[in-house]
Amino acid sequence: MEQRQKHSKEFRDSLVKKVLSRGNRTVKEVCEDAGVSHRTAANWIYSRGTPADMKTKKDSNKWTAEQKLKALMETSSLSESELGAYLRKAGLFSKQLEEWKAEFLSLMNSTKKPRLAKDDRDQKIRSLEREILRKDKALAEASALLILQKKVNLIWGNNDEDEK
Repeated sequence: MEQRQKHSKEFRDSLVKKVLSRGNRTVKEVCEDAGVSHRTAANWIYSRGTPADMKTKKDSNKWTAEQKLKALMETSSLSESELGAYLRKAGLFSKQLEEWKAEFLSLMNSTKKPRLAKDDRDQKIRSLEREILRKDKALAEASALLILQKKVNLIWGNNDEDEK
C-alpha cells in the first residue's frame, strides 16, 4: 500500500490553475505530468469552490441577449479544446450554448418579414388604377374612330357638304 503524500497549498493551487488553463490537453494528462491522480485533482478543484477566473453558475442565467449572441459568435469558430477553455473561463456548459443557438435560430425563423397590413387606401388605389385603364382604352378607341372618320371623309368626300 502506497503512503499518501502531503502536498502544499501552493502546489495544489498551481495544479488547479494548470487544470483550468490546460488548453488542448486533457485533465488526466495534466495530472499525470504533475504526478497526482485524476481523482485527487478533482477533489482539490471541488474543495476550492469556484475559481476566481470563473463566473458562477448563477451568473450564466443572467446573460443578456447581446451577451449570448456575442458568446455564440465567439465560439462558432473555436476548436474543441479552445471551446473547452472558453466555456470554463465563462462558467458555461456546452449545453447552454446549444440552447442559446436553438433560441436564436427559432427567433430568426419567427421574425420573418410580416405581410403588410392591407387597408382601405390600397383597395381605393387599385380601383382608381382600373378606372384609369378603362378610360385610357375608351379614349384610344374614340381617337381611332375619329381618325377613321377623317380618312373616310377624305376618300368619299364629306357627307355634310353633299347635303348642302
